[in-house]
Amino acid sequence: MATLTETTVCSIPLERPSFQKGTLRGRKREAIVAGSLPYFIAGQENRLVTFVAQSDVSVFDLGNPILLTGPTGSGKTVLAMHLAAQEATANPIDDQPAAVVYFPAIDFARSYAEAVAADDLPPLRQQLNEASILVIDDLHLISDKKSAQDELAARIEHRTNLGLPTLITCRRLPSEIRGMRPMLISRVLPGLTVPLVNPIGESRQLLLRELAVHLGIDIAPELLHSLDAGLAANLPARSLEAALKQVSLWCRMNDAPPSPKAIDLAIGIVGKTQELSLADIANTVAKHFRLRLSDLRSSSRKQNLVRARSLAMLIARKITSKSMHQIGDYFGGRDHTTVLHAIRKTESLLNDDVDLRRMSDEITEKLTDGVGSAGTPKNPR
Repeated sequence: MATLTETTVCSIPLERPSFQKGTLRGRKREAIVAGSLPYFIAGQENRLVTFVAQSDVSVFDLGNPILLTGPTGSGKTVLAMHLAAQEATANPIDDQPAAVVYFPAIDFARSYAEAVAADDLPPLRQQLNEASILVIDDLHLISDKKSAQDELAARIEHRTNLGLPTLITCRRLPSEIRGMRPMLISRVLPGLTVPLVNPIGESRQLLLRELAVHLGIDIAPELLHSLDAGLAANLPARSLEAALKQVSLWCRMNDAPPSPKAIDLAIGIVGKTQELSLADIANTVAKHFRLRLSDLRSSSRKQNLVRARSLAMLIARKITSKSMHQIGDYFGGRDHTTVLHAIRKTESLLNDDVDLRRMSDEITEKLTDGVGSAGTPKNPR
């Protein structure tokens, strides 16, 4: 059986499953299962992923359902497909790998609503109940679909009782997402949870080298190191690839090999994000707390307003380059000391207040999702 190692960075060849006919609802298979590289590079930051993907026993012997969590672009979908393909090969039907039923969660919710409207639920239930392997992608996107969540919970429970493998991807633990139904949470979490993070350190450096080779860019190690050092931390693989594509474009346009100028250009385009304004942050927080923006910026000391205002100031400090003075000035002309006190108190509360921490995560996620690197595609890794 595979063992966890301390320092190795490895490449996991990605297997691709066969899909049950008619389950993709128009999405191209390549967009779901294919990244630029046919393998996943994992280092110390993704040790559990390495263990699970390289284990010589079925991952479903460790738990069912399998839940993969992580930020956008961390590789949840392709790894879910890889694990599904492994299971399909290990348990063939009529000497052929079992077919996979794939549902983006939002498509499942749509199919469920259509079936309810047509009074024709049995076919959908049968499809999910009997699928040899089921993949539900981006579970967090149906946090506002209560009936669909309850139906999905029932299907997962049915499959688990029968020992049928189910894989689910979600941005965070379902228990940390507002709107997730307790019944669905209780059916998803008892299996095996595999967290993913974006590449860092040695794995990110190896990924950049492999992507350069894949794109046909002959780039000197010192230039690749400069690119790695100049790009923002915690970028997904697709953003790293976007940076190298910018280098490749510069080389073609100038008919020249990679140079420091090309690296600087790529970092300037991909490595920098458009900074959110204080108004963006305040509006998002106000909407989340169901408050008026004017109240959030007022001098009112009502507890609910202080709580929301302090969280907005903390988020602004974390995700923008705005100074304490600028933040305080926007939120009602407060001085540096007042802002600092509010931020420190909120940071302390986040350690113990689960609800506040969840709200902070949701608001930050909403603000930063999509405010990413230029030229970064939306396809899964």
